[in-house]
Amino acid sequence: MKELLKSRALQIYGVLLALTHVLSAYFWMDRSLDLVVRSAEKSASLCWPLLPSCESLRFISTATASTYLQVYAGLGLITAVLFLLKKIKPAYLLLLALLGMKIYFTSLSYGLMGNYHYMSFFVQVAFLFLPHKTTVIPFFVGVFYWGAGILKLDPEWLSGVSLIHPSFLPPPLQHASLIYAVILECILVVGLFSRRAWIRHVTLAQFVLFHAFSWHIVGYFYPMTMLLLLGIFVLIPWYKESWQALWDENLQNKKSAVIFTVTLALLQILPVILVKDSAASGAPRLMSLNMLDARMECDTLLIRHQERASEVYNPFVKAPSTRTQCDPLVFLSQIESLCQNSGENFDFWMQSRRTTQLQMQTRLILRDVCKKSRAELMWAEVL
Repeated sequence: MKELLKSRALQIYGVLLALTHVLSAYFWMDRSLDLVVRSAEKSASLCWPLLPSCESLRFISTATASTYLQVYAGLGLITAVLFLLKKIKPAYLLLLALLGMKIYFTSLSYGLMGNYHYMSFFVQVAFLFLPHKTTVIPFFVGVFYWGAGILKLDPEWLSGVSLIHPSFLPPPLQHASLIYAVILECILVVGLFSRRAWIRHVTLAQFVLFHAFSWHIVGYFYPMTMLLLLGIFVLIPWYKESWQALWDENLQNKKSAVIFTVTLALLQILPVILVKDSAASGAPRLMSLNMLDARMECDTLLIRHQERASEVYNPFVKAPSTRTQCDPLVFLSQIESLCQNSGENFDFWMQSRRTTQLQMQTRLILRDVCKKSRAELMWAEVL
């Protein structure tokens, strides 16, 4: 709290963080209400592994969910005004409440997962709770870009196959831009932490252009969220405050900043350690950036073993988003409702492939799935 009281740049950054909640409310109201309503056909099976009973927490109707989001957006605007007027303590408490409201809403459906929420969550935790905010927050943003760049070191990204919508660029230029995006995020991102202000400014300008360009490919929400989070790099020099986010000898006095940054970076490589192909996984990516790095195709089956025969069928519903439609978690979360009698003998089988691969690969084979607990099902990929 003391840092917020002393820094006008952080206070205005609080305005931007409050606006991320207003933006989230608008985004959800536009396309996600049916994911958070009880017994909705589209969302009935989509629960997070950490909250497998999310159905009981959902709203009774889309009208109720809409009202919740309207209140959420209203509080976001009030919080932004309070930060602007230097009413720091009530603004701080409201931002904390907004974070809680967002966590609650996001927890209602695994279909609401997304990098834009992941990044905003960590930045706001740093803003609200961590020391050395003007060091940690820029470092966190840098780690986000580095982690996203690692995910893009993939033939499907570099070839453009994984793009949600094609770019307006001709193929040779699109290919070059995709390669440059990897270079920018994995290597040139260190320019954000240079001692020389002009290098920081040039690097920041490239990221701003990157998000402006991506608008027609990924839509408005992701670029706008990132532009708000990048505001810290503009506000500190704008208010002529000392730039603290430098990876130099002064970090020995900010050990907590180093620890939190390194921990966040390690989370980004966790999926690569746990599974062979992280693009085909679900649970191993929960604590890391989770972008569409490859398009997947998949087949799933339930095999019911009877006394003298076996019945094979596919009762599963795929998730609506491209990233999660072949996510094992989506299918594992449906098994419990399909097992009407816990005494039934079912096996679950799933295979998938990248669209650039010729053959399907078996991802999961689970025996007697009706006898497994929710936790065993949801964490089957890593158990």
